[in-house]
Amino acid sequence: MIKSKFQWCHNEKNQEIDATLIQKFNITPIMQGILEGKGIVSESELSALLNDEAIIHDPNMLSDIDRAVARIRQAVAKDEAILVYGDYDADGVTSTTIMVDALRKIGATVGWYIPNRFTEGYGPSEAAFQNAVDEGVSLIITVDNGIQGHQEIELVQQQGVDVIVTDHHEMGPTLPNAYAIVHPMHDDYAYPCPYLCGAGVALKVANALLDSEMPDTYWGLAAIGTVADLVPMTDENRTIVKKGLKVLNETMPPSISALLEQAKYNDQVTEETIGFLIGPRLNAVGRLDDASLAAELLMADDYEEALFLAEQVEHFNLERKEIVQAIAEEALQMAASYVERGDQFLVLAQHGWHEGVLGIVASRIVETYHLPTMVLNIDDEKGHAKGSARSIEQVSMFEALSIQTDYIEKFGGHHMAAGLTMSIEYVDTLRDNLNKWMKQMFEGVSLQPTKRIDARLDLEDVTVDNIQAIQRLRPFGMGFNKPVFQLSGLQVQQTKAIGQQQNHLKLSFDGTLLQALFWNQGQLASELMAGQSIDILGEFQINEWNGNRTAQVILTDLASNERQILDYRSKNKKLPSFENQTNVCHFIHPSRDKENNHQFYYGEIIPNNYEKCVFRDLPLTMEDIETSLQQLNASQIYLVFEHTQSIYFDGMPQMGIFKQCYKAILQKGNINLAQDGLPLCQFLNIKPNILKFILKVFLDLGLITQKDGIIEPVQQTDKRPIESSRVYQARIQRLEVEKQLLYDEFSAIKTWIDTTMTRTN
Repeated sequence: MIKSKFQWCHNEKNQEIDATLIQKFNITPIMQGILEGKGIVSESELSALLNDEAIIHDPNMLSDIDRAVARIRQAVAKDEAILVYGDYDADGVTSTTIMVDALRKIGATVGWYIPNRFTEGYGPSEAAFQNAVDEGVSLIITVDNGIQGHQEIELVQQQGVDVIVTDHHEMGPTLPNAYAIVHPMHDDYAYPCPYLCGAGVALKVANALLDSEMPDTYWGLAAIGTVADLVPMTDENRTIVKKGLKVLNETMPPSISALLEQAKYNDQVTEETIGFLIGPRLNAVGRLDDASLAAELLMADDYEEALFLAEQVEHFNLERKEIVQAIAEEALQMAASYVERGDQFLVLAQHGWHEGVLGIVASRIVETYHLPTMVLNIDDEKGHAKGSARSIEQVSMFEALSIQTDYIEKFGGHHMAAGLTMSIEYVDTLRDNLNKWMKQMFEGVSLQPTKRIDARLDLEDVTVDNIQAIQRLRPFGMGFNKPVFQLSGLQVQQTKAIGQQQNHLKLSFDGTLLQALFWNQGQLASELMAGQSIDILGEFQINEWNGNRTAQVILTDLASNERQILDYRSKNKKLPSFENQTNVCHFIHPSRDKENNHQFYYGEIIPNNYEKCVFRDLPLTMEDIETSLQQLNASQIYLVFEHTQSIYFDGMPQMGIFKQCYKAILQKGNINLAQDGLPLCQFLNIKPNILKFILKVFLDLGLITQKDGIIEPVQQTDKRPIESSRVYQARIQRLEVEKQLLYDEFSAIKTWIDTTMTRTN
């Protein structure tokens, strides 16, 4: 049995698409199921989605946009120095690029500045703002930040420098005293798409400044910011991404072309290209160093210059991956120990962890254990611990940290994520408090994550044509997720761990060319067996290779209700590592010493609470292993049956050999094994190990004595049958054990184990 990672929830269809609309928009059955599950059934919704109708709202509907544009034009007319103040993530650098270029196009004297994540942190920096004033700047325009910069904005406003805030982050109970605040969620305005990203807001300002002369490249930059910042893929955001992708594919800017060349990507640019290639590379620079490099790349018009800068960005990206991998390995080991002791809120802290990547590491821990996780770097020099936290849908990170402010110096965030700084001395206290809070708030509550399923499919539904039809619904993203499908009862044909670290899984199935890939689940290759029936969840795509196009599924989850009996008797098969796993029991030979409380001898009484069981050594008797099986309710059983040597092919000597051997000993009077052993074997036509066995039987029956290698017969009046020897009977049992467990067909062993366990249960 393989348990699903997620609780599978099917989208409810409250309304159906009218038949006339299905025909009008050429909606296939699979598309219909997806759309109805997402609640998109009206003609206007379908038209907006399928007819490429652009949703572009009037920028003048944004808060203070007229005031902001008027002040910018005034600054241009008077040749005032303008500073664009950005942010260090992908949304921030695309916002900065759009705003700076738009200002230059209207003749502004403009510079730009991006704060350093490590020395200045997020948002307006008092030192940077003051430095701008000292250098003669009279207008500061923030992009992708500023809505929480009350103190810094007030500082420069009092010195006669105006600040225009363009931002999209959550607005607090009070607003900064800025000259203008351009924000899609402003309470006094009703902008139709309140969830623009920072680059989206910058795009609207540029649109107001340039009108019809706005370059198409801005759409591409705004699309990058929109996808990378994970804002909802609905309304105007959807148009921004669709138009942006069209621009990136038809007239790709030198900067993006160079970036993708370094990534060795030469295919069509999609929202996934942004999400997995472009966005992470732009983010990597700010995670490790000064993000200005990323902005310089986006502003580069010359391809050679862009390529030079892209090479540096790629270097940061590779370094970021290495740092994340190293920290994640340490953090996962630490997390395992806390999970074993029962923690439900993981607080992981260590010296020397790079603060710029701790959010990524926290996300990986959450993916592994599905528990709210905080990852902190301990800085002894500064006396604080600083890092990032990521949560699960059931637990509000903002709520959890809000009640711990006595132990946290500074934090900010929302339901799913937060960043924080705290004194080192309170780390253990915070961990204890958060775990107490979890137990109080979530006792008896399932923390298993859920996965929404758009439709159940049969194998015959998975065709290239159907997958192409699904592509008509793109782009996918937050609020309009890529469809997830369920296929049930697939028979595994072959499993394989792939990738340099063998950390990904590749599956094929009986009766179909469909193949499946499951990222970061390579360990399942050792848990799945040919012929096993499984249910899968996944997203479909078209795989193109040598001109052939086939359907492929990228798995998000799988499950099997069958008990798994896995054959690891071959020395070529490597048993998975079960280190630190308390749900695994191991059966060993009585000659071995037990190494922990999860090792048992065959036939012993064991607690019936193990999910996995490893039959590591060969048992003494079939009765012993049957007794153990009758106590088990494990869903996975691994057959290893280690042994030093096999006797099966030597078999049991015929009774005549016993008689000839004993007669030879009687005739000679005594036998020196060192001198007479080999000639006796040749006389009897047996192997030396068979002679040793026969002599052990004689010793057991008291027919001979042995001292210092000298065998002498014992004259006896009472005759005991050879079969009565315990040594003889032990060999019979060993032969039966080897016959059934080592040399029988695996299917027969599996049937016997299943029958034994089923009968008992």
